[in-house]
Amino acid sequence: MHRSMTSRVPLPMTLLLVLGVLLGGMPAWAGDMPAKPLKKPADRHFIRKVNQKSYIREDNSVVESRVNINRDVEDINGGKAKKGNESGVQTWTINRRTYGNHDGTLYPMRGDGIHELNRGAFKALGIYNEMKNTPRAKEILDKMKIPEADRKAALKAFKAG
Repeated sequence: MHRSMTSRVPLPMTLLLVLGVLLGGMPAWAGDMPAKPLKKPADRHFIRKVNQKSYIREDNSVVESRVNINRDVEDINGGKAKKGNESGVQTWTINRRTYGNHDGTLYPMRGDGIHELNRGAFKALGIYNEMKNTPRAKEILDKMKIPEADRKAALKAFKAG
């Protein structure tokens, strides 16, 4: 039998070449890619989408409309964010913002353009979004017994929109 005389690169050399290409092309943060692509935050986390029917938690966070959430999500899914863990919650930090991950969906936690609101402030934001900063909004917030500090936090978020 006659063997072909085509040039072959030995297996160890091939592996080194492949590894070199892979490692040379991979950014340093590639290990921080999520296992599965994460989804953008729910509507309740966007300042302008909060209303009186929005789901309220004890601690809430909302994002200003100037923040490019789609870019943040794309960067997180592309492995450009710093992966972390805070009290058992997987976090991703990108563009001076930190996001948590719950069941494959991101939520804003803190950072540039993110407002952290307690229950009362979140309710007040829903009122301001529907009625603006009007005497009627004040009347409703008075009836709801929303404290002044919560109103101020909500108004700050509302104005930052």
